[in-house]
Amino acid sequence: MPKGGTHGTVVHMNLALGAVSSSFRVGQKGRVMLPAAVRRAAHLEDGAEVVARSDGEGRIIIESVDSIRVRLWAAAPASDGLDVAQDVREMRQQDQAVVEANAARQLATLGSEADSEAAGRALLNVLGL
Repeated sequence: MPKGGTHGTVVHMNLALGAVSSSFRVGQKGRVMLPAAVRRAAHLEDGAEVVARSDGEGRIIIESVDSIRVRLWAAAPASDGLDVAQDVREMRQQDQAVVEANAARQLATLGSEADSEAAGRALLNVLGL
């Protein structure tokens, strides 16, 4: 590429009818500058965080992080009739039951804390400590 030049690959934008489109070039190091009319039409402010992804041969989609977030939340299944708080309470109760079962198994296997202290004292006596 000649110094100071902006030669590169022309990016063609395949937009819906009525959308703002403009061609521009991919510059040095793959950099592009989105035309102001395209940024305004997409409501992209200076400093907006965007994600670019390939959508096939010669196609790139540039989408704001906010737009992705809105699209994902809109695609989430409706929570009609669901009680998420109740689901969490049930999972916590199940977890507590597991903790209690493990504690009971440990007590049966190892004995109580008092038993452990007594065994420790006996061992220290045997060792003369």
